[in-house]
Amino acid sequence: MIIIIDEASEKLASFYYHDEIFKPQWKRAADMSSASDELHGEFQEKLYDEQQYELQEKLQEKLPDELREKLCVALPADESINDFQKTTIQESADNTAKANTGNLRIPKAPADCIWIVSNRQQKQIADSLGIASVGEPQCGTRYAVESLAELDIEYLERVRRRYNHIPWDIGETDRCLIRELSLSDLPALYELYDKPGMTDFVEPLYDYETELEYQKAYIENMYGFYEYGMWLVFSRETGKLIGRAGLEHDELGYMIAPELWNQGYATEVCRFIIDYARENTDFEELYCRIDEKNTASVRLAKRLGFTNSGHMDEDINASIYRKNIKNIKNNEKH
Repeated sequence: MIIIIDEASEKLASFYYHDEIFKPQWKRAADMSSASDELHGEFQEKLYDEQQYELQEKLQEKLPDELREKLCVALPADESINDFQKTTIQESADNTAKANTGNLRIPKAPADCIWIVSNRQQKQIADSLGIASVGEPQCGTRYAVESLAELDIEYLERVRRRYNHIPWDIGETDRCLIRELSLSDLPALYELYDKPGMTDFVEPLYDYETELEYQKAYIENMYGFYEYGMWLVFSRETGKLIGRAGLEHDELGYMIAPELWNQGYATEVCRFIIDYARENTDFEELYCRIDEKNTASVRLAKRLGFTNSGHMDEDINASIYRKNIKNIKNNEKH
């Protein structure tokens, strides 16, 4: 991820964070005295290709002269190379840097960038280049923060991904990776649902074209607005899709591929989701709807601390199980 920010905003952000966030993570190219010329050359060579130069030229064409002098570009620490693995490298487009490097360079494609804008003009330039942007409400960005004090690297990365339709990584357990669904996952999702027993107690998918349109709307409205939903579960060992689980508001849902039943995968994933809901939502409790004939799910719900509320969802003939997730002592969470 490449972060674009103007000089004034960078200084303001550093003030908010008392130099504890931006300063350790961002480093000006002029301060790279410890870098050998050979390593610096390798870094430049790895970053710039034809697509990158094209973006650079487009940005230069659109920037007013006064902004060219004050725009900074940052590369987060985990994307740097070799000895710089723990250090973020920042290029400041001041007169000195321009004399050495020509013009401001954006070292990746638009989808790799996010611009912390400080006015509507910058936001419009970002839009015209297809670059995600975030700023304070007066800047007119879709993703707005009340002040730069609310920004952190994780939030910027999530905005960049949402803008470019890249699924968010939700988290991981010992054996599983959990992330949002993307439209490219649909073929694997159909394979999952086609396995024996998968739709015995859940609705099957629609036909492909209908499901495609449904998931487009789901990604935009559910993920985009609530920042949670039904996610996909992948095996960390194989990378294959092995299930689906998540939150539909305060309802917990889950399904695991039949070849992995009775191996603790559903318990592992659901415990993660319960913790996620506790830490990231305002829900006081979660519920799940279970057909009493689905004895495996009943056992799982009870193992997770859900209890039968005595109420039914008559439409699907399912019992409603509930669990309080707030005000629980650490040793009682699971």
